[in-house]
Amino acid sequence: MRYVNLTNTSKLLLNHIGCHLLLIPAFMYGEWWMFLLSFLWWQVIAIISISGGYHRYYSHQSFTANSWYKYAVNFLGIFSGAGPVLTWVGAHRQHHAHSDTEHDPHSVSYKGFWHIYLNIWGYDINLERKFLKGIIRDKTVRWFYENYFKVNVAVIIIFALIDPLFLIFGYALPVVFAFHGYSILNTLGHKDRNPTNTWIGNILTAGEGWHSNHHDDSKNYQIGRTWWQWDPTAVFIKLIKHD
Repeated sequence: MRYVNLTNTSKLLLNHIGCHLLLIPAFMYGEWWMFLLSFLWWQVIAIISISGGYHRYYSHQSFTANSWYKYAVNFLGIFSGAGPVLTWVGAHRQHHAHSDTEHDPHSVSYKGFWHIYLNIWGYDINLERKFLKGIIRDKTVRWFYENYFKVNVAVIIIFALIDPLFLIFGYALPVVFAFHGYSILNTLGHKDRNPTNTWIGNILTAGEGWHSNHHDDSKNYQIGRTWWQWDPTAVFIKLIKHD
């Protein structure tokens, strides 16, 4: 079989809707420092898991690291609402192979701004198995793929039992930050069928906003190329990578 369908799209979208609804009690009962800590927590998640792990470590194999890193990436990815590593990597590799064409799974030029921004594109993608080559044999990745939503629900229940505000600011808000950060990247990061840099997306994704740089050299974990191109994920990678 050549294709793998992204069957998790509905569950992920329902989770995103629920997390956005929790913004109401967040603004009603939260304090300013809770929002600040939640954003900083999201930056940690983005650096270690999504921007560093899902993207630069798994998708592009830009660096190697100790085995603990794989577990951290897969677990912390729960707090982004991005879905399991396996399908994220497959979709991203397919995006690079067919960037800004009709075969690009999230081409804003072909599918429209809101279709991409709201992550509806997951319903109409056929994920080619060749883009899962190598990673599909990773036991850690496969386990989290098969158990992603079970672990997700467990995290939600545990956080809610500790304190509803802990659930809101420790889980829901990071998912909201992730949703808008990578939606901005997938929309504003491509203009006139070409990748482009976006400073707004860069702030929310911990260094992924220099999108034109990345498409020019996707194997390079250092996406920010000059001193003023903020890329905290690359700084983290320098600390943990194997030379």
